[in-house]
Amino acid sequence: YYLDLHRSKGVEIICKAQLCGIHGENGKVREVKLADGTSCEADLVIVGIGASANTALAQQAGLDCDDGILVDAHCRSSDRHILAAGDCTRFIHPFNGQTLRLESVQNAIDQARTVASSITGKNRPYDVVPWFWSDQYEIKLQMVGLSQGCDARILRGEMAGNAFSLYHFNGERLRAIDCINRPGEAILGRRLLAAGLSPTREQAADPGFDLKSLMP
Repeated sequence: YYLDLHRSKGVEIICKAQLCGIHGENGKVREVKLADGTSCEADLVIVGIGASANTALAQQAGLDCDDGILVDAHCRSSDRHILAAGDCTRFIHPFNGQTLRLESVQNAIDQARTVASSITGKNRPYDVVPWFWSDQYEIKLQMVGLSQGCDARILRGEMAGNAFSLYHFNGERLRAIDCINRPGEAILGRRLLAAGLSPTREQAADPGFDLKSLMP
């Protein structure tokens, strides 16, 4: 869907291409060479190589690190007097029980709230359903939950109308929803996931089924 969207806006996307050289003159890039011999003229090259957690200070402090600062449900590190939050942390997410680094603005905000709770003695554990968003052209994407490891996805609505959702299931359990221009459904999806409620695959596929009826 997004591949077609960007191409409809005049963006050329080349998949499965291998870079073999970036060439220029007078300190400015002029072209990018691909392994198949193709040359792409370029005034600017952006290289997305991912990110690594900045754990240098934590390691100097003797904290346990493994592709991030390891923290518990209260955002405490291996030294209980030192707390950490945000992209640099690695923790067991309560939503799927897997260890991960969750690189998003919302996670940093939610973990900061957990840190504040720990500092003030309230000790409320981190238990937030992950959610993300991206605005591309006039299209709003909102994602709730974590779709990694899911074995089925169900389409709700029509892609052609630019208002639809994809429901990701692991077995018979809903684990994530991707919503295109359906903000109300994204909010409801967060409530369902937080409550541990799941529609059946048939209910998710049926636009006429009222998902709100699943809420207590």
